Parts: sequence; C-alpha cells; structure tokens
Amino acid sequence: MLRSFAIVSLLITVIIVYSCKKPSSSIPDTPVDFTIYLNDPLYRELRVVGNSITVTGGHAGIIIYRLTESDFVAYDRLCPFEQKSTCRLNATGDDLEYRCSCCNTPYLMIDGSGQSKADSSFSGSEMILKAYNTNFDGVNAIRITNF
Repeated sequence: MLRSFAIVSLLITVIIVYSCKKPSSSIPDTPVDFTIYLNDPLYRELRVVGNSITVTGGHAGIIIYRLTESDFVAYDRLCPFEQKSTCRLNATGDDLEYRCSCCNTPYLMIDGSGQSKADSSFSGSEMILKAYNTNFDGVNAIRITNF
C-alpha cells in the first residue's frame, strides 16, 4: 500500500511539473560569436559583480551581465514580447533589471525572466530573454556565442 501511494504521488508530481506553463523566448537564432576582454577599457564595468554593458550583435544588441566572480550571462536586447527592432531593453539604473522601451516589461538579468505587471491580462511576464552562451576563461576573456 505504501508503494502504491509513492507511485501515485510521483505521477501526480510529474503531471503538475509538466503541465505548468514554462516561460519561453520565441526570438529566432542569429549568428553570434565574439570575445571581449576585461582589460579593455570599453568593458571595464564588467570587472565588478552586478554590473552590465551592452554591445552590438544579436537582433538589437546584447546585454552582458556579471553574475558572480566567474559567471556571466548574455541576452539579446530585443524584447521577446514586442519583437520590434525599435523595442530594446534598457538598464533601469542598478543593472539587475532591464525594461522594454515599448511595453515597459521589466526583465531580470539573473535568469532573463519577465516580471509580472499589475495588469493580469499582460502576457509579457511569461516571456524570457533570448540567451546566448558565455564562456569565461577565468582571467580576462569572455566568449559569447549561440552554439
């Protein structure tokens, strides 16, 4: 009987996990493959954890954010909800949050997730930013790619 209960509990858990709507980014791929160097004065902001910069590339530019001493994330500046070339994400002041210039949806740099707004009919919060791969050599070079 205990074993039956465990199996039923496991099945219910699996159903709940897979039935939840997962955030998504429908921004198509575009070639991205470049390296930046922290000793370059253009990228000095990235020497400090919690700072970000924007560079050219992707669809509307790329945001590079330093999560920890050894971890960086990179996101396309194109708003995944609006997807218009004029709708770019801009820093709000603390580099942790960027907002769309058109729909004003805030996105967190920690995971690229759109944050809820007071209007429950607004679906921008169900989106995530288009992420690019980052590879830090541990010293100076950060490579950003989409493969």
